[in-house]
Amino acid sequence: MKRPALALFISAFLAVALAQQDLTTSPPALPVGNPAPATPSDTLPTDSGLPELPPVMPPPNDTPPPPLVPMPAPALPTPSVSTPVQPVVAPTAPTPSATVPAVPRPLTLVLDVPLRGIQDGQPLVASTHLSFEIPAERAALLRTGGVITTSLEADLQTMARKAASQPKDARFEELASGWALIERDGVSLDLTKSRAALLSALKTPDSTTVNLSYTLTQPKRTVEYFTSRGITDLLATGQTNYYGSSRARITNIHVGVSKFQDHLFEGKLFSFNKELGPIDTSTGFVPGLVIAGDRTATGVGGGICQVSTTVFRALYGAGLPIVERRNHSYQVHYYDPQGMDATIYQYSQDLKFTNDTGAALWFQISWDDAHAALEVNVFGKPRAETVQIGKPVTLSTTPSPANRLISDPTMRVGQRRQVDWAAPGAIIQVKRSFLKDGQVVRSDTLTSRYTPWPNIFMVGTKQ
Repeated sequence: MKRPALALFISAFLAVALAQQDLTTSPPALPVGNPAPATPSDTLPTDSGLPELPPVMPPPNDTPPPPLVPMPAPALPTPSVSTPVQPVVAPTAPTPSATVPAVPRPLTLVLDVPLRGIQDGQPLVASTHLSFEIPAERAALLRTGGVITTSLEADLQTMARKAASQPKDARFEELASGWALIERDGVSLDLTKSRAALLSALKTPDSTTVNLSYTLTQPKRTVEYFTSRGITDLLATGQTNYYGSSRARITNIHVGVSKFQDHLFEGKLFSFNKELGPIDTSTGFVPGLVIAGDRTATGVGGGICQVSTTVFRALYGAGLPIVERRNHSYQVHYYDPQGMDATIYQYSQDLKFTNDTGAALWFQISWDDAHAALEVNVFGKPRAETVQIGKPVTLSTTPSPANRLISDPTMRVGQRRQVDWAAPGAIIQVKRSFLKDGQVVRSDTLTSRYTPWPNIFMVGTKQ
């Protein structure tokens, strides 16, 4: 064997022998960084330094070769992983937590007074609300002091003045949700209890609302005044327009409606003349134009038929049976649409209905001179049927006659004033139906006959 081959054989033999040693001892850590240059003792000897060995002879042919025993691979040294050294930080004293200041909040004084009433047959859920807010900064100062200051007492007194109210008799009011019967009690702030509640709130940091205390005074006419008489709902509304009326006519309209404002009717037979009372100057009426036969004349109470017509429309719409009713002699523009008017003349002509509702009736009136609008609302016990009023139907017409002139000694010669306007004659019918479950169960027809009417002028004769 040549020397280089022998050297390699010896190196391999030594490596196997070293691998079979006890490996319990951890291999030395691998050097970190660039290795140092090898010293002479670290290098393998050269060929010239090894003794010459005898040649290795192959075994005899009749002897089998020894079995090959697999040798375990030499364990490679595991490189050690160095753990980085953490820097030592000197302990520091804990930083005290900063206190977050509380955000100031306003304080609100609140007064909620529930209203007693009914709507659609059910108790009314409503109240009157009054509040006063103390700004956050001022509220914080008051909480710090914890007392009712002079200025705070002044605020409380202001709330008391705003809250104070006299009792108002119960009546029907039109809300956004519909008509409701409302009783408005008198309100008085209970200052002693309210101060105590305010002091408690000042001493309670989280408190933001103070509910003020109050006392109530009932009115004379309460909700029970109506419910005990069966009056709970709106039955119908009558409307007319009096645009173009004279001052005297408007005055008589005002006097007439005042007789029916907040008016209770208890009974079976309703008579307009009886409920209205006398039409004379002692009751507030003034002279005005009235229809007397076939002409227009001056008479006390002229214009009262605006009231009777509006009341008629309300009671007719409520479904009450008509006992007595007469239309005007001719079509009057104040009562459009035609066929739904009612004239009265004390004491020869009346307007009468039978009250078949089984309860009392309550009248409330509203009028607006700026728009010349008059409205009569009648309340009571709802009937089982729904009342439906059809549109007036004109069956026939007759042309109006020539203009008519009437002498007026109070006017100077040459002066002329129109007091009536031409209207054709007509026969007009209105149908009233009673429905139940959407089906007509009965109906009746109202017929009005109007005489042809000319333009009428008052002509001055005074010299």
